[in-house]
Amino acid sequence: MNCEKILIGIDRDGTIIENNDFFGKNKEWIEEIKFNKEIIEFLLYLQTKYKTTKLIITNQAGVARRFFDCKRVEEINRYIDLKLSVRGIKIDDWQYCPYVDSGYASQHPGFNIAPKYIQNKTKRKPNPQMLFDALKKLNKKLEDFDRILILGDRQEDKGLSDKLNAQFIDVSNKKFDELVKEVRRI
Repeated sequence: MNCEKILIGIDRDGTIIENNDFFGKNKEWIEEIKFNKEIIEFLLYLQTKYKTTKLIITNQAGVARRFFDCKRVEEINRYIDLKLSVRGIKIDDWQYCPYVDSGYASQHPGFNIAPKYIQNKTKRKPNPQMLFDALKKLNKKLEDFDRILILGDRQEDKGLSDKLNAQFIDVSNKKFDELVKEVRRI
């Protein structure tokens, strides 16, 4: 194992699992979940080559939009965590943001957003606050790491990596070998 310490921020929907347009809104979500095997293999590779700290950082606007509640998000997260741990992947912390900002809410009046989930400022990606909260919980700081990787499939994930001066890996439709090449290029 390389002694290089890498912080890995990982998106949930569209990265660890396939994106399913507000995954969890159906009661049968457990039957619908599809893991991204390429990403799972990639995480296994990273944790064997480096000393990793892995964080799941996920926006969950489906709560604000009343598709599901926080309890469902946490239930899904526990299920994914269990399935990953069976595969040998330990996620060090899970963070999610159920809120939307007031600008978003006012631009989408037809979305039936629950008022208690509207805030002037949120921790939603690309804001790095969820990642900082996870590090604080783990008693770690950005300076503890040699490298930071952000794995995701959306512009908000890229925005998070930009704010952290991290390497962004867009996982969309990428195979294991392509992902490994991207890590090695820096």
